[in-house]
Amino acid sequence: MSDGVNPSGNPQGKGLVMVLQQIAAAAPAEIRAKSTDQALLDYWCSSLVLSSAFKFRVVPDQTYFLYRADQEWQLSLVSPDEWGARQPGDYVAECALSRDMTWKLSFHSELSVSVRHALIQFLEGFQSQAEHSESFDEMLPDYVAHLPYQQRVLASALKRSLKHSLQLGGDNGVGLLAAVVERRLSISQ
Repeated sequence: MSDGVNPSGNPQGKGLVMVLQQIAAAAPAEIRAKSTDQALLDYWCSSLVLSSAFKFRVVPDQTYFLYRADQEWQLSLVSPDEWGARQPGDYVAECALSRDMTWKLSFHSELSVSVRHALIQFLEGFQSQAEHSESFDEMLPDYVAHLPYQQRVLASALKRSLKHSLQLGGDNGVGLLAAVVERRLSISQ
């Protein structure tokens, strides 16, 4: 069979059910109307977390911790206090996955200069992506090939969530792109 669903090494399609179950489990459970500003902030925060390295399955209402180590973002289940002296890098933020599949971040009050610089670079990349996107759908693609599996599943859920939240709020996403181009998110000094 060569239809792409059942590749030659997997003739019965085993594993497809698990993938579909994980996609269904990552579906937004609670979607509420959001303003363009809130959707923009949610997308930026969620993009930051989804760009981090992690190989575990995340669940809503669980606390995670974002670090910056060796020029990359890393998401961990372990808090800075639990790490002690073995902390993997600079502590950046406490993170929580909401039931609408967006991430909420509480930034550490004492960010290092290098972390601030990395956050600004991430923001500038985010803005550049928005400026070069034709539509909200293009900015939030269904499939991001360079992301690891868990992050791809979450990115797909994030797109569905933000798209529906903006529609409930009376926006089709065009305002979101304009807001990214016109505004800068502030990262506290």
